[in-house]
Amino acid sequence: MKYSIFYLIKGDAKKYMDKLVKEIGPKFGENYVLDSKLPAHITLKIPFNLRNIKELENFLENFVKKLHREEIEIVGFDNFRRFVVFLKFNFSKSALRIQSNLIYEIKKINEIDIDKHDEKWHPHATISYGNTENSFNHIWNYLKKLEKPHFKLYFDNITIMKELKNKWVIHKEFKLN
Repeated sequence: MKYSIFYLIKGDAKKYMDKLVKEIGPKFGENYVLDSKLPAHITLKIPFNLRNIKELENFLENFVKKLHREEIEIVGFDNFRRFVVFLKFNFSKSALRIQSNLIYEIKKINEIDIDKHDEKWHPHATISYGNTENSFNHIWNYLKKLEKPHFKLYFDNITIMKELKNKWVIHKEFKLN
């Protein structure tokens, strides 16, 4: 089965992101994020295949017991190579350390492969993906006209997502103290 590990965005930040995704996709013909129907999130560990999820569940249950939620912020918009447009986050050093420790510890679970994107993590929440140069320019110019988003929220969950019939669903959420 295919899994991924997310931080789920909640509250007003989630509402803002959902609204933006629903607006930008149809407006600029970039519906990949909208069509994926993923909840608002930051990927902590890119997708991987795993036969038995129990070991990962047990690990995460114990892992989060040692952690406290950390304040994080959405501070604007950014992009990767004019291809992915996203909400930009500021994470404290201690919040960044949660993800790096998560990946370090997951390496010990033999079945789970660690990718370079897991180790060189750049926290972001994708608004639009797979833009053509023309649509990117339109999206980027549109975002520059919006008021710069700013939300304070907590990095307070680590969530296993599972792919079922080409759709990602929440498998299990683990709360940080």
